[in-house]
Amino acid sequence: MQGEQREAAGPVPAIDHAQALVSLKGVSKRFGATLALNQVSIDFHPGEIHCVLGENGAGKSTIGKIIGGLYAPDEGTLEVGGGGVAFKTIKDSRARGLAMVFQELSLAPDLSVRANLRLGSQKAGGPFSLLRHAEETEEARAVLVSLGCELDVEIPVRELSVGSQQLVEIAKALLQAPTLLILDEPTAMLGAAEKGNLFKVLRGLRDAGKSLVLVTHHVDDVVELADRVSIMRNGSLVDSFLMHPGLDANHILERLTGGKLPKATPTDGRQEHSEEVLRIDGLRRRCGAPESIGVRRGEIIGLYGVVGSGAERLIHALSGAARCREFQFELAGRRFDPRDPADAAACGVSYLPAGRASNGIFPSLSIRENLCLSMLDRLGRYGFVSSNAERAETSRTLSHFGVKYADMDLPITGLSGGNQQKVLMARAMARARHVLVLEEPTAGIDISAKLSLHDRIRDLAQSGVCVVLLSSDLMETIQLCHSVLTFYEGRVAQRYENPTLGDQAEIVADVLGQNSAAH
Repeated sequence: MQGEQREAAGPVPAIDHAQALVSLKGVSKRFGATLALNQVSIDFHPGEIHCVLGENGAGKSTIGKIIGGLYAPDEGTLEVGGGGVAFKTIKDSRARGLAMVFQELSLAPDLSVRANLRLGSQKAGGPFSLLRHAEETEEARAVLVSLGCELDVEIPVRELSVGSQQLVEIAKALLQAPTLLILDEPTAMLGAAEKGNLFKVLRGLRDAGKSLVLVTHHVDDVVELADRVSIMRNGSLVDSFLMHPGLDANHILERLTGGKLPKATPTDGRQEHSEEVLRIDGLRRRCGAPESIGVRRGEIIGLYGVVGSGAERLIHALSGAARCREFQFELAGRRFDPRDPADAAACGVSYLPAGRASNGIFPSLSIRENLCLSMLDRLGRYGFVSSNAERAETSRTLSHFGVKYADMDLPITGLSGGNQQKVLMARAMARARHVLVLEEPTAGIDISAKLSLHDRIRDLAQSGVCVVLLSSDLMETIQLCHSVLTFYEGRVAQRYENPTLGDQAEIVADVLGQNSAAH
């Protein structure tokens, strides 16, 4: 949480500066006309958690991908153990004890959790294959339990929530027992409990002499976890310093941005007498009593819980992403039972799912095409789309959302993660006549992009649309929402009206099942 110091913030571990485990020396990397890295020199030492901060497009993920064997530098050298290396594949990097957990999940959705954890490292079959299967199952369960995640390791990954998939991705890397582990936005879709368990594992690896590189936008995570911080800006390394208890989130934010950021503005109180647009039945409180929730026009309501708490199930049922008979909905006074997200959108309920790489963008399409997919019916007549109208709408919307782009006809994959997310948010908002359902809307994007999206969400609510938000970012949930429902083991723990930052401790206690006041 903001301003909170690292757990047991003792002295910074002793570091042997004479011998870095991995070094980049004068590394540059271009993607077309974009200079992603500009003469970057940086060392990663054993027994250290090194956090790399920067806004979207600053180059921090590119550093991880060069170390992880995905990219080769255009200039400069990559050194491991003091000697230069030239990785051609991810496998080459893994062979040297380096592993990376990518922000874009690399799981095979139709394979089981166990198979995914061993993907790429399977041993050939033989007379002991059944014994090996049992050993792999036990190893899979053990590494997931260490992350506080107890899953059926034989179910397909596609049946898991995005947060659980993130933990499987991390567990997959941990099973390789790397000497250096790079994690790109590992907490983007994890709640308080999952994050706490992950941090315990990372501290244990550090204390065992491993090198940990954390690429993140979450300054609070840096305050709690980091031994060293490096700051990237426009492809260059602009600052690097050791953490100490006197450095809080505000100090780091100022060094990250080169100045003070405007404070996040809490959402104004809702209009108590506005009409109810959405009713949710079928919920239950922890004591078993039935619970019915009404959401008024212009209200932003947040759902908060750990992975598997039941909040995701409600979001997916409301958006049509999954059928769930335990919930019943009324929309504008009529029964609402969406068959799928397209059916929900036709009724005025728009959905932005978690995981933009797998569930959001169409990577082969342009920025313009990705944006206008939800607007085609109003950009032409008689089934024909007006090219001029489409381009004009794209230009207006991209400007309104502050998207930085070179050409609207270039692939959307050329945008930074934050700008991709702005395009997806604009697309979702275009279909939201009554309700906008948001699942992890700002995961993995920088502070300025997050605040910009918060403003757009508030604007939409002010226009009369109600917003249902599921976010693992508790600060975001409190600052955006008029009310927050906490979930524990499939039931509603409490409802907080006009929540404040002073409610954080009680909310976390709710979702961990430790709050006796929740009933």
